[in-house]
Amino acid sequence: MKRALQSIGFFRHDEALLKKIHQHALDIIESCGIRFHSDEALEIWHGCGAKIDGHLVRVKGDVIEQALKKAPRSFVLCSRDGKHDLTVDGKHTYFCQDGCSALTLDPQTGARRSSRKEDVEKMALIGDYLETIDVVSPMVSAQDAPLPAIQAHELQACFVNSGKHVITVSVSEARQARSQIDLAAAVAGGKEALRRRPLFTNVICTISPLTQDPGGIGAALEFARAGIPAGLYSMATAGVTSPVTLAGTMAVLNAEVICGLALLQIAVPGCRMFYAGGPATMDLPTGNYTSSSPEALWLRLMVAEMANFYSLPSIVGSGATMSKDLGPQSAWEHALSFLLNSLAGADLLFGLGLLDGSNLLTYEGLVLDAEIGAIVRRLLSEVDLSDDAFALDLIKELGPGGVYIDTMHTVEHMRSALSIPALSNRDSYDQWSRKGALSRVEAARLKTKEILETHQPPPLPDDARRAMAEVLAAYEQTS
Repeated sequence: MKRALQSIGFFRHDEALLKKIHQHALDIIESCGIRFHSDEALEIWHGCGAKIDGHLVRVKGDVIEQALKKAPRSFVLCSRDGKHDLTVDGKHTYFCQDGCSALTLDPQTGARRSSRKEDVEKMALIGDYLETIDVVSPMVSAQDAPLPAIQAHELQACFVNSGKHVITVSVSEARQARSQIDLAAAVAGGKEALRRRPLFTNVICTISPLTQDPGGIGAALEFARAGIPAGLYSMATAGVTSPVTLAGTMAVLNAEVICGLALLQIAVPGCRMFYAGGPATMDLPTGNYTSSSPEALWLRLMVAEMANFYSLPSIVGSGATMSKDLGPQSAWEHALSFLLNSLAGADLLFGLGLLDGSNLLTYEGLVLDAEIGAIVRRLLSEVDLSDDAFALDLIKELGPGGVYIDTMHTVEHMRSALSIPALSNRDSYDQWSRKGALSRVEAARLKTKEILETHQPPPLPDDARRAMAEVLAAYEQTS
């Protein structure tokens, strides 16, 4: 989706504000420091002249700034089928399924249960079908897979059931990163082929406030060295793991992200990486984590703003409604989130398809969110303003009272000028009643069933399937 409104400066924060957030983050990194619980990271920082006190690292601002300048602004997120490659260049916004949920509303019984690999497989298949979904992700954890190889099983489920690029999010140590790299190499045709065409991206979470855990940083370094795009994703929560003020939360988030990204660039200059985040707020009456409050929506659009400030690609946490069911709250929170983050210039919106703050999967939820995404995409797409589109000759020919429905101009332009919804209902009341008076949730449920019964993903060669099976078996035996 090209951001037409972006091109005319529709939505831009004051550059002075972004610079202030940057300077405050550098101050935090140099004077307060970031904790790196990783001997490898400490060794890298030691080589840059950082001040190290135990696990606390203090780095001068110019070291951070020079490291970030080495990162590429543009690269390609490659797809397994070769038909869904995505250029990350600051000019497009792409939509990705959410990830990491541990609970599912069973589509047959409606009961809430622990998620399984079968859920990952089915949601990847639905994501492969939906045109709005540009990137698929393991939306839930494959909790029935062998524990030492869960992360590899989740990636394998996506590769088998979709030809699109994949984002993984549940990796927390270097060994798990290697399992996914080896699995993707089995599909790509080797590690060098994977380096040339990275079939997946990984997102590593920081630990707010101002901490990087050893497993996450170790995994990020593994991905960077293998040529896999990696993102450092802060989930700073205002009032809990960062100051309650939005400005203070942005300073903490920015310090965490840029310090981690600088480390990756120092270790692997020019590696592909994302500035990423899904900050949240505390709910004052309950103290609960809240990912879709007005304040959280502002923090998340600021993730995209800061990424643009650094000329870095962005992954922005989006969606993640706090609603426990599919209804008005989930609709308005997701619509606002997708729209604001797109207007702010996010490269990739991570967060379609889950409820309860990304804790709960409903199969039909992804279909509903894809419809919201399609509306946002259409709203922000470029409008044809050519002489032919203005149709002045036709307007003059038909004059006052003219009818346009049967003209060749309408026939030639109607499909590009006007959109056809996949799920939104535009029937008259009587037409809707005759068709069963279905709610949009019921319609999405039927669409989900149809996709699962009929959609066929791009086939995987037998040798790739065998190679993936060997990788899974190897990692299942070790820990």
